[in-house]
Amino acid sequence: MHKEHEKKHESDERRGEHEDLWGERDRTLPREEWDCASEGAEDPEELFKAGLYLLKRDRLQEALAAFKKALYIRDREPRYMSYAGLALALNGKTKEAVLLCEKALQKESFRQEFFLNMGRVYLISGNRRKALMTFRKGMALDRENRQIRGELERMGIRKPPVFRFLDRNHPVNKWSGKMLHRLRLR
Repeated sequence: MHKEHEKKHESDERRGEHEDLWGERDRTLPREEWDCASEGAEDPEELFKAGLYLLKRDRLQEALAAFKKALYIRDREPRYMSYAGLALALNGKTKEAVLLCEKALQKESFRQEFFLNMGRVYLISGNRRKALMTFRKGMALDRENRQIRGELERMGIRKPPVFRFLDRNHPVNKWSGKMLHRLRLR
């Protein structure tokens, strides 16, 4: 029993060198995965790519494990934070997910994919208003981003009428909205 306690204490000290973004190690992951990540046994970029692959195939627990290991090795990488946040949200841990995605956006607020992930996390957590604002900020960076546009369309959010004092269906609103859209001003 005494040796087990010493082993645990040694591994806790090694883990303490990295910032623990989740407050406490996720108990659902086997200890061996964390030990091999702390020894640098795997390339964080390969783990990240594996996480993306698994995320696209709805293997959420495995994707989360891959992103966490990559983030454990390189804890200040915003891409890893953003995607780990998305994976956390898809696994039902929305509070931690929001914190990670916000941290990634603070570091690199010019990446559309971070706005997409943050918006999706807000949607999963039930905060449609913040999701809408986040998606619109992402669209401001690139009006042609199909993924963000698709999320906005799925949300069913329409832009406000050009002249708010007129009814949405008023011919002046319809015509001016179409013209502004064609000119890519709206």
